[in-house]
Amino acid sequence: MQRLFIALLALLVVGSSAFVSPAAFVGASRRIEQQVLPSKNVANPLLIPAALQRQRKSVASVQTMGLFGLGPAEIAVILVAGAFLLGPQKLAELGKDAGKIAGELKEVPKEFQKGLEEGEASAKSLKQEMVEDAETE
Repeated sequence: MQRLFIALLALLVVGSSAFVSPAAFVGASRRIEQQVLPSKNVANPLLIPAALQRQRKSVASVQTMGLFGLGPAEIAVILVAGAFLLGPQKLAELGKDAGKIAGELKEVPKEFQKGLEEGEASAKSLKQEMVEDAETE
């Protein structure tokens, strides 16, 4: 019984390395490289072990996070939980409000363009007045 318990415990400890971040392994490989290689400017490549010659110099850990450090799965779970909490009637009201807001946002670029055109026209007229004043003097 003790042997079985020790074997299971050993398997759990060995398997727990699956939950370690890849950055831990990167740091370990850099420490090994620093111990083996006294400097980066080694003149003789034969002094470098073959494993380190083939090793990539940088290993970047890729983390894709969305809003507030949450991934797409977490955001989806939050949205589904919110849908269950609000219920169908409240969701319909929120959908209508979101549609109204989206319609209003479509008009924002048009208003901005109108403002730019008005500003450009006033700048041209002001410039024309300045040119006329300079010519008369």
